[in-house]
Amino acid sequence: MDLAPVIETLQATLVPQTRKQAEEKLAQFCKTSGFIPCLIQIILNEQCDMGARQAGAIYLKNHVNTYWSDVNDLHATTDLDIIALANAVNVDVTKTNGDKSQKPSLISDTDKDYLRNILIDAILRIKDPLRCQLITIAGTLIKCDFPSKWPQFINQIHTCLSTDNIETWNSILLVFYILVQYYEYKKVEDRGPIDDVMLVILPILHQRFMQLFAHNDSDQSAMIQKLILKIFHAYTQLHLSFRVLPTQTMASWLDTCCMVLERRLPERLDTLDEEDRPENPWWKCKKWALHILIRTFERHGSPANLPKGQTHEKVEFANFYLKGYSAKVIQLIFGILEAYRQKIYVSPRVVQLCLNYLRESVRHAFSWKIVQNNIVVLIQDIIYPLLCINDDDIELFNEEPIEFVRARLDFLDEYISPVSAAELFLSDAVAKRKDVLMKTVTFLGTVIHNDTITTKQKDGVLHMLGVIGNVLIKKKTFANQLEHIIVQYLFPELQSPVAYLRARACYALRNFSKLEYTNTDNASRCLTNLINCLCNDISLPVQVEAAMALNLFLSDTEANEKDKTIIVPHLQIIVMRIIEIIRKTEIDDVMIVLQKIVGLFDQDLQPIAVQMTSQLVEFFKHIISENTPNDETKAEEKTVAAMGVLNTLDTIVSCMGEKSEILVQIEQSIYEIIVLVLRDGILDFYEEILTLIDTLTINTISPIMWQVFYLIKEAFYRDAADYFAEIMNCLHNYVVNDTPSFLSQPDRLEIVFEMCKHVIVNDLGEDSEAHAAKLIEVIILQCQDNMIVAFPAIVQLIAKRFQRNIITSELRLMLIQVFIIILWLNPDRFFQTLNAVVTNDPSTQNIIANFFNQWMTDCHLFSGIHDRRVCALGLCTLLRIDVNYYSAISNIVPKILPNCIQIYEGLMKTYQHNDDDDSDDETDEDEDSVASEIEDGEDESIEHEEDFLEKLKGKASDHEMSGDGLEGVGGDGDEDDEGSDFDIDETDLESYSTVLEANEDIDEFQIFCESLQKLQLDTTGYNQALLQSLTPEQRTHIQNIIHYTEKRKQEKESNKIRDAGGYNFSQSIAAGQPTNFNFAGDSSIINILQNQK
Repeated sequence: MDLAPVIETLQATLVPQTRKQAEEKLAQFCKTSGFIPCLIQIILNEQCDMGARQAGAIYLKNHVNTYWSDVNDLHATTDLDIIALANAVNVDVTKTNGDKSQKPSLISDTDKDYLRNILIDAILRIKDPLRCQLITIAGTLIKCDFPSKWPQFINQIHTCLSTDNIETWNSILLVFYILVQYYEYKKVEDRGPIDDVMLVILPILHQRFMQLFAHNDSDQSAMIQKLILKIFHAYTQLHLSFRVLPTQTMASWLDTCCMVLERRLPERLDTLDEEDRPENPWWKCKKWALHILIRTFERHGSPANLPKGQTHEKVEFANFYLKGYSAKVIQLIFGILEAYRQKIYVSPRVVQLCLNYLRESVRHAFSWKIVQNNIVVLIQDIIYPLLCINDDDIELFNEEPIEFVRARLDFLDEYISPVSAAELFLSDAVAKRKDVLMKTVTFLGTVIHNDTITTKQKDGVLHMLGVIGNVLIKKKTFANQLEHIIVQYLFPELQSPVAYLRARACYALRNFSKLEYTNTDNASRCLTNLINCLCNDISLPVQVEAAMALNLFLSDTEANEKDKTIIVPHLQIIVMRIIEIIRKTEIDDVMIVLQKIVGLFDQDLQPIAVQMTSQLVEFFKHIISENTPNDETKAEEKTVAAMGVLNTLDTIVSCMGEKSEILVQIEQSIYEIIVLVLRDGILDFYEEILTLIDTLTINTISPIMWQVFYLIKEAFYRDAADYFAEIMNCLHNYVVNDTPSFLSQPDRLEIVFEMCKHVIVNDLGEDSEAHAAKLIEVIILQCQDNMIVAFPAIVQLIAKRFQRNIITSELRLMLIQVFIIILWLNPDRFFQTLNAVVTNDPSTQNIIANFFNQWMTDCHLFSGIHDRRVCALGLCTLLRIDVNYYSAISNIVPKILPNCIQIYEGLMKTYQHNDDDDSDDETDEDEDSVASEIEDGEDESIEHEEDFLEKLKGKASDHEMSGDGLEGVGGDGDEDDEGSDFDIDETDLESYSTVLEANEDIDEFQIFCESLQKLQLDTTGYNQALLQSLTPEQRTHIQNIIHYTEKRKQEKESNKIRDAGGYNFSQSIAAGQPTNFNFAGDSSIINILQNQK
């Protein structure tokens, strides 16, 4: 293939005016065999224009990523666990989707072989930025071809590492790291290929590492050592293969990590700026060595951390590490921290990881004994200084308060910050080990009573108090002193002239929110001070900390009327201040505070609800009108903040739902952003805006919300069809909550039906299709007479859907349910409709003819209350069916009563479970858990994920979508499913109410008994056909259902009497009412069964 036109085209892609035409031309080139070799030659040609080479590398990367997979590669999974799980819930994941065309492969086998053979060599010959593109290509080949189609890959790696060229090692290790990452999170049984590779490669990696460690102190050497440590960490962090790494081999790697920790770094690093040092590869070597040691300790190196039933090898290694290495590593860490204590530079990440290792050591008796000897020095000279505010933080606090607040609330901080590591270590140590709390408090007392204490030191004391607050509250030793400590040391700092001390005092008070004050005036002072800091302080960080503290106090005092009387007079300014903070910071954490206040003080906030709503709406409009920041993290923060606004608006609407005059005004404001999001197609907020619409229509539908109905329709057909499950919540409200208005405009019913049809016809996913079928069921039940004319279209739609493959039982059952509802409402109309549809569309004949067989086959899958009730009512309709339709159901007559037994016993069990729940409503208070102390000679008791899953295994095995777990009445299943609650919970789609739930007169049990009574009068032989195949056990089941029906009827009558104020016996005697009640039940029905015997 000629290079010149390809080079020219690649250069043209760099010019905006010619980019589109050039990309179209490249799309034609790529269909030609030899295109990949052409691009490789361009990339490697140093004489060629660098822009064209970069464009070629990027195009090759995208081309390979898109078209490398073979045409015949199945989209279906082959993961046995996923297949087993799918089978358990009746989902077929082994078939490819025949409706989806597979993408053709544009890469010839010749080009593929060429790239496999030359790619490693090409990577070695170039530098970044070209190299990084080719390394990404290597990742694609590893994912698709290794090991079967790229067997030479490992030989190429081994050959490169066997040379003495250090330049080669760096590039090849970058490629090899991608391979290890690919297998990093795979299960043990899927890691065979990487284990085989590591048997060969790990020894040479260790050899190269030690060679560089001993003889080369260049930065390039450190970079390669870092890469080798990263590879080892990725390989071992989840699984340890003793075939590849027997104990002695693993010991050599652990020794290497210890040597890295102990190694003095080159003196030239001292000349670097402190900001640049953490990124230096020498410090990163220590970081990755610590990563390896921490992960080995917590996952493989302690017997207490191992789940039950581990192999002898794993237990032996755990004991080997704990006894042989934990002490050694702890001493090395103390050496690093001692250097830090002596003001010798240690990178923040290394300090953080050192503290993480010590935190893990707290949990184990053997390692704790070593840490315990140095705990006082550790707290005084390491933890405490870290928790004191530093000059950089003070500068950020004063000059960029918004950034300070964001950094303070960044949840990622926990994983990288030495300050967070210090907090976590101290929190665990005081909670889990004796005397640490007392030593910490004693130390704090010494510092706070020092007359020369600085404001930074005072900040550290308050910080430490906040960290240990949750533990202090629960210790009887300190219970009587805490109130005095808070009043004497925290309250004054809330009025400190130093702003960061006021903020820290608010932070500390957070963890004392559960303290019960003996002097109620002190409790009042606490709330008053926090309100003052929130409403009147000029410092943003102080306001934020006060708001966060107030949130916890509200959680713990919502029933305390005295506290509410303190808050209510300031409520308006509190809310407006929080909204102002949200507007400035765009932080979701503060939004949660506002939601809490709105929920607790809904009545008191009514006068300002409209103003609150208006401000939040304006803030939302401001956020989405701003240009999207280039920084992805900041863009995400803005999106999260906007979502928080929508959630808060939802909370306001929920609280004001019963105040129609307020809700009308709120709706007017919210309507603006509903229009903005739906009309402009802002997909990021579709879920939240649809939830908001759902809440606005949950009780009544206002005229303005009927305008929203049409906006939903427009958005659905434009870009919101994928959100149909969320849209259905709103449509359900329109149908059920204002049926007269819904039917007053004929186009509304048509719009909803057409949306459902669009979802089902266009294959938008079976979850969405199930929701569409559910909505059709709801409409039929809600608008019964108005839907008769649509029955043929509905039946045809469902029959057509049955002609395509259905994977989930949920969709299949919902489609059957729609048929059942039509049958139950009007059997004559049902059969007429079936005949009419078959006449007009003969292709549906087989599906419609098979409907009853499919229903009987799937009866055991009906679960939950509503779905079982629908099935029961349909079965009862078959029991009393007109003689004219016997021929249509003759094949399934023997199955009707056995399925009735299964459905009704499932309902009985569910109703009984719900009654038990109602009688046992109380739940334990949810308290913040603080770890209990561990005896010094003991390890922490740890519940492992594997053990937890094992406990659930027995329960999970009972879970089937068949509902009550019966294997068929009278079947051979003898498993006891008493302990399984999985079948009792309502299905997701049952949350959509229908007239069945609203109409208490529809009693499926009474209808069943009445249907059996009607069968006594049968003279056609239908009764005999139903009963003749019943076993004695099945007849007993039916008798039990009849007895339950009678009991249920009596309970309902008793409840009516109770609700009416009780039964007046004197009046009943005067009126001639019976004074004796017959609880014998309906013996006539039982006699039918006995006569049939």
